[in-house]
Formats: sequence, C-alpha cells, structure tokens
Amino acid sequence: MKGKITAMLGLLTLSLILLTMATPARASLVGEPAWVEPAYVGQDNYYGENIVGYLTGTYWNFSFSWVNDYGDPQNISAARMYFDWGQNYTYSYSTPLMVMPGMTQTWTVSNMTPPIADAPELWTHDYYLYLDRVNSTVAPYGPLSSFSVTHGHNFAVLSTDHLACLNIWFRLGYFMFDGPMVTMQQTGTLPSITRVQILMMQASMEFQQGMNIFDAGVFGTAKTHLQSAESLFNDALTAWDEKGTAMEDAELNATKAETNYYNAQADATRKTADASIVNAYGWLFFGIGWTFIGIGIIVYGLRRPKIAPPS
Repeated sequence: MKGKITAMLGLLTLSLILLTMATPARASLVGEPAWVEPAYVGQDNYYGENIVGYLTGTYWNFSFSWVNDYGDPQNISAARMYFDWGQNYTYSYSTPLMVMPGMTQTWTVSNMTPPIADAPELWTHDYYLYLDRVNSTVAPYGPLSSFSVTHGHNFAVLSTDHLACLNIWFRLGYFMFDGPMVTMQQTGTLPSITRVQILMMQASMEFQQGMNIFDAGVFGTAKTHLQSAESLFNDALTAWDEKGTAMEDAELNATKAETNYYNAQADATRKTADASIVNAYGWLFFGIGWTFIGIGIIVYGLRRPKIAPPS
C-alpha cells in the first residue's frame, strides 16, 4: 500500500514539474504581427472569408515584435511557426538570446510555401507561433519550455490558377457586381453603342460563369472564363473609347457649326440694325438742318432794316 502511495506521489510530483515547465510566459505582442509581401490579401469567395495567401513554391514571411513582460530574463533559443499540415518551421539562434524584462525583440520567420499536395488549397490553414526558451545562454544548456505567442486560421496556399482568378476578381469584381455595370443594367443606361453593349453583356456572362465555377473550387476552368471576361471587357472599353470619342467629336463639330451659324445670323442682324440706326440719325440731322435754316430765315426777316416807302 505504501508502495502505491509512493508511486502516486511520484507521478503527481512529475506532473506538477511538467505543468510548471509548460506554463506559458506572459508574452505580449507589440502591435499587430504582419505577413510580409503575400501574393493576395483580401476577400476570397471560395473560402468565404478574408485570407492571407502565398503562391505555392514562393517564400512566406511572418514578422512580429514581442515584449518580455515576464518577471525574469527569457533566454530565447528559437522562434517557431507550426502549421496544421504538420510542419514546424524554426528560426534558431546559435547562442540563445537573452531578452530582459520589459525589453522588446523583433523576429521574422520565413520558409518555402509547400506544394498543394502537402498543404491543400481546399481550405485555409491554422498556424501557431511559439518562442522556445532554455535555462541559460551558456552551453551546456537544456530545454526549458515553449510558449505560444499568437495563432491564426486564415493562411491559404494558392495555386497559380487560384491566384489568377483572385487577381481578375480584384480588377473586375467591383465593376461587375457592385458598381457601374450593375447600375447601367438596372437603369437601362448602357452606352448607346451596339458593339459596346454586346461586349459588356458577354463579359458579364463570362464573369458570372467563371465566379460560379470558382466558388466550386475548379480554379483552372474558372480562370479560363474569367480571363475571357476580362478580354471582352477590355474590348468593350476600347470600342467605347473609339466609337464614343468619334460620336463626341461629331456632336462637338455639329455644335460648333450651329454656334457659328447663329453667330453669323446675329452678326448680320447687328449690322442691319447698325445701318438702320445710321440712316435714322442721317434723316434726323437732315430734318434738324432744315429746321435751323427756317429759323435763320425768320430771324433774318425780323432783323432786316425796314425801308421807308416813297412819298
């Protein structure tokens, strides 16, 4: 009986030691950790959430700053990123780095994004960031524990087809789904150029079909339709620019011609009016001249010396 009690006490003691070793340090991130130069950041309709995506075969980079708010110095031997496809990626120091209480240290963890055969693109992946610490900075030193720094769930490994679809969605999505195209279709105000209308409707149908296939996860086929939509849309813009500019130039020339006509009419009317005014003033002065002549004759007659009649 005493042997069983001793064994149980021994197991309990060992459990307490292991629990103490696994107790996380009070770790605080400074600001937000950041993924460096991902291939895509934003909404992905296939996953139904915002993602951070890296193209398979390229390097992912994760940068973060951590402040030691633990009461004692922490001897950090490695920064380690674990992904749910079962892989640890570790940045190790040849000599452990002592981080004093209140001190801030910045790390970057980086490695190759695996092929989708190893890390499927059919769902987003969880990741866990740890700092490994040891009991000394002088060899020989033994492992002490690891503690978690942060965790996320929106990491995506992207194939080239998937990324191509996302880039086209980024360029055309607003115009097709939420912006001018929808408004013009709803209000019937598509450009009054038949060629442009046809191209835009074809682009819209290809885009809708491509996104439906994209949402089903068939990224290669979706890319084909989305690329066709983008090509048709660019053709529509070119036709709109060429035809629209020609129509605007024609309308402008017609407006100029009409303006010149009315200006000429106004100028002719003004000249006729000026001539009438001159003619009227001429007759006015002519009449005034005869009036003064009459007055002069009367005055002369009144002032002329009277000649006595002969006796």
